[in-house]
Amino acid sequence: MCYTRLVIAAGVGTLLLTGCAQGAQEGADAGAGGSAVREVVTEADIVLPVSAYFLTPEQQALVDTAHSTLASDCMKRFGFDWPVTKAEPVNAVSRRYGVVSEKVAAEHGYHMIPSAQGDEHARGAVSGRAKLPPEAYVVYGAKGGKADSGGKAGPGGNYRGKDIPEGGCIGEAGRKLGLDKVQNPAKGKIGLLSIDFSSYGQAQKMPEFIKVQDAWVSCMKKAGYQHTAFLQPAEKYALLGDSASPQEKTVAKTDVKCKKDVKLATVLLRLETQIQNDYIEQNAAGFAEIKKDQDAVIKSANEALAN
Repeated sequence: MCYTRLVIAAGVGTLLLTGCAQGAQEGADAGAGGSAVREVVTEADIVLPVSAYFLTPEQQALVDTAHSTLASDCMKRFGFDWPVTKAEPVNAVSRRYGVVSEKVAAEHGYHMIPSAQGDEHARGAVSGRAKLPPEAYVVYGAKGGKADSGGKAGPGGNYRGKDIPEGGCIGEAGRKLGLDKVQNPAKGKIGLLSIDFSSYGQAQKMPEFIKVQDAWVSCMKKAGYQHTAFLQPAEKYALLGDSASPQEKTVAKTDVKCKKDVKLATVLLRLETQIQNDYIEQNAAGFAEIKKDQDAVIKSANEALAN
């Protein structure tokens, strides 16, 4: 699963809550009532109930591509040939509980796995935009533009006699997709989805997790490493150099072994699952609305790309 929750929608500076729902229902069912959940062996096992309320990587790519397409269509009305960026699904590896996979620890230590998804379409779009005049950027995403005698955009709200949409062409594209509803903090949706972050901190304050983390500390100490919290090794090594050193990989492998021995990630997943299930049940109407608006965005994105 991927875990990024706040991204730049369509690469234009608009915040959109996203994520991965793969296996989310399975995780939610297994964790109902705080009982048994899957044992965490790899990062892919870390799936939480709230994941079902975020866009999958494939859905996010669909929405981003539709957003770029609609914005490009808008730009054509103003005489600009703005390129379309075709987004590809981004399947990031979860590091919610640090490194938990023996394979990842041995190959990458605490460094992120290099992405093989170099988006040629995005690079081509950036190259195409570089050839456009400054006025195009005002029409595309600035707060407004106004034509002077030379046809240049400036403050005001129009360009060469045509009104610029609120928020530029990206604003218009977002409204056509319904992103304004999905992103509206006044409706409380972003607040509801914040359980994805808050459950993480809540779980770590629970006595059961504290006991497990203490056991992990003892395990690491026996191996010669002095850490008081399970994320400390990652904080120490993740930013050292472009890739993991042999020493870092050794620490990471020991870290993973200790996590597995005391079932740290499995316990943390179970506690978070319990917290999230209870929260979703208590706010069922709000989460149903999130799903409804998300489905409407996906429908609008499909329609935009079908035209």
